[in-house]
Amino acid sequence: MEKIKVLQITQSVGGVETYLRQLVHNIDRDRFDIIIVSCEPTLKQFCEEASVKYYEVKMSRGFNPFRDFSSVLGLRKIIKKEKPALVHLHSSKAGFVGRIAAKTTSCKSLFTPHGGSYLQFTGAKRLTFFMLELFAKRFTYKLLCISWTEAERFSHEVGISNENILVIPNSIKIPETPVVVPDKLGQLAGAVKIGTIGRITYQKNPLLLADIVYDVTRKFPDAHFYFLGAGFHDHLRAELDEKIKKYGIENNLHLIEKGDGTIALNFLRQLDMFILPSRYEGLSYALLEAMYEGVPCIVSKVDGNNDVINNNENGFSCITREQYFDVIAALIADKEKAKAVGATGKQYVIDKHNINTNIKLLEDIYTNI
Repeated sequence: MEKIKVLQITQSVGGVETYLRQLVHNIDRDRFDIIIVSCEPTLKQFCEEASVKYYEVKMSRGFNPFRDFSSVLGLRKIIKKEKPALVHLHSSKAGFVGRIAAKTTSCKSLFTPHGGSYLQFTGAKRLTFFMLELFAKRFTYKLLCISWTEAERFSHEVGISNENILVIPNSIKIPETPVVVPDKLGQLAGAVKIGTIGRITYQKNPLLLADIVYDVTRKFPDAHFYFLGAGFHDHLRAELDEKIKKYGIENNLHLIEKGDGTIALNFLRQLDMFILPSRYEGLSYALLEAMYEGVPCIVSKVDGNNDVINNNENGFSCITREQYFDVIAALIADKEKAKAVGATGKQYVIDKHNINTNIKLLEDIYTNI
């Protein structure tokens, strides 16, 4: 039987890269021929290691009409050459230029936003990117969301019809036995260790994290906070450094350079709490991984987070700076409560976010399209 060829196109990394790695490692490669198009060196290296065909097409991160037009032409050329059964587009820029390229070559497309592009901006810039999303809507064949709240946003705000929206929640590999990895991180300091994983960007809200660190360490000076993922697209690094200096929390908020999966696992297994004060999400892999490791999670009340966190049951949802402090203080005081919430969160991920189950749903969607 001839394989179904699917062209995966992305301009982004982070959660999108994790998504593609999970897809390649778990999809039935006897039935599906996966090709990746990107401009990220880490994905190129991954494709070489995983024996996946790779194309490089330059895509701008912002709105750049000349570069975007060039990207559309480059993608059209690849689509015409490979003749895929469909293209699967990931993130805002690849979703924008890719939907146009697919539509104008009569190729069906599947767009996964991984969080709406316009959510990362405010004011006129937010309006501009929202209008671009409205424009791209006419080129959308099917939308595949990674959380139900993301689907609701694109239905109600962007106006994509529900019949054209599909949902498969982000999922992780659930091992049959605990994964044993070498220690590549070393011991983290602190009587209480609270951490997050991400990039120092508007989305991950690092400035609010600094506020929380200041509030908590005034009462609990032995609490140490860790931010794993620095050194990669650090758009707010200068502002964060300034706030750290202003608060005098240099010894309590530690920035750790981005590492591999082993370092992330070393990191999560040392934490007493995981915190994710994001301004918006699709559905964070770091959150799912922290929950699976049994770490009690404290998150912002936004899309994606709202899908998985049932407040005070398998984690905690917060809106205000004061709420984050109250939850952290309560968990420091009640370690049994923290342990119970962490265990409930782990079971939730096992039941709802197992890649072995959800990859079959994706295979069915590819086959049906």
